[in-house]
Amino acid sequence: MLAVRIGSGVVGFLRAPAGARCVDGSLESGDGRLREVFTRKRAILINQWALFLVLALLIATPIRSHAVVAVLLLYSIGYLVANRHTLSITQFDWVVVALLLLFLLSRIPIFLLDEQQSRYLAPGAHMAALVPIYLMLRHLLIPGDLPSFRRFMEAGVVLGCLGALGVALYQTQVMGSYRAEGFLFSINLSYLSCAMAFLAASLIRGSDHKPWLLAAALAGAVTCVLSLARGGILAMPILLLLLLLLNRDKIGGKTIAAGITGMLLLAVGSYAMLPNVQNRVDYTVAEVTNLADGNIEAAVSSGGRLQLWTAASHAFMARPLIGLGYAEREALNAELMEQGVITEWVLGVSRGHAHSQYFEAAATGGILGLLALIGYLVVPGVYHWRLYRQDPDNTWAQAALVFTAGFALYNLTEAAIHHEMMATFYAYMQVMLLVMARAHSMSFQGVASE
Repeated sequence: MLAVRIGSGVVGFLRAPAGARCVDGSLESGDGRLREVFTRKRAILINQWALFLVLALLIATPIRSHAVVAVLLLYSIGYLVANRHTLSITQFDWVVVALLLLFLLSRIPIFLLDEQQSRYLAPGAHMAALVPIYLMLRHLLIPGDLPSFRRFMEAGVVLGCLGALGVALYQTQVMGSYRAEGFLFSINLSYLSCAMAFLAASLIRGSDHKPWLLAAALAGAVTCVLSLARGGILAMPILLLLLLLLNRDKIGGKTIAAGITGMLLLAVGSYAMLPNVQNRVDYTVAEVTNLADGNIEAAVSSGGRLQLWTAASHAFMARPLIGLGYAEREALNAELMEQGVITEWVLGVSRGHAHSQYFEAAATGGILGLLALIGYLVVPGVYHWRLYRQDPDNTWAQAALVFTAGFALYNLTEAAIHHEMMATFYAYMQVMLLVMARAHSMSFQGVASE
């Protein structure tokens, strides 16, 4: 049984396997104290606990998980300095570093043009901060480390999803809140709980703790539904279908049909048992009806997004290469309102925020922003797909592919990588899963060549 308990139970669940391999000569210089802090054994343990804490804290507590990543960043810099004599950077590493820097680099022109406001650079800077962490992980991890890292990841996902469900149920069923917000905005809780749910579901393959991961996946899905935010809810059936198809070699047609049936039952059960879900569905139907009738103003949420996307498109066309600054976008929106292109409602949205990563990247970033988006969203997905195709048993490549596909969907209706915490979480999980997937691939290729 998976020992997810307070104190010693968690430690028992995360206990490293006996006889774990070590790499000699990782530190060639430095005093004894420095040598002890940055030994491979210590670095492995710190990274395992960091992974656990990022996942456990993300949506279940008010503690921001990017604080953990900030501490890990400082440690990784020290680790790289201490291990500089054995660190070699490959061409592949340079590609990864470039992709992590793209978001930041794409925002520098508009930052320089618009009074050097730090908000332009903040999300990209948080993504760029993962560069030293990636280099540390790439230097550190070997295939033999994957089982212990899996245990820490599974424990973090299970605790994070179950904890988030407990908070969501308390808010909606005890406090009587209309929707669950956790310790975030409801829309952020929606797609983060969805991302956590499908991390749990993706880890089921090859795990010794399948029941716990299934429970975590269901908890994340229910939390997403209780948020009543449609961005995450509508992504769930698509991601479930993708996950089932990726595992069709193991589960067969009956299990795929059972999974789809389970999702339908969750939808029907939520509608039948939760009045707030009923109201949200009815509201959505009314919005679709208003949009079909051309009554955009009456469809406040969906119609509002269409107007924001229209305004963002005009901002892109006004300066295609780098887009417009926030003040310029607000001024443009006022002109568009006077021309009858959009309604006055849009003027109340701060900075003309487009509520879509794609439109936001185009409006403030232009062509450079869109190229950067391809680099940090599309390219990772293609590479994870390639690793999965080479070895369908590469759990990490599969999890990374589903994770990336999820954010591609969330970004349709929200700038899901635009906030500092979200950008950090997205980049951290990309780096973590990439290094683990490549370590698995190295092991697979070694077995295949024997």
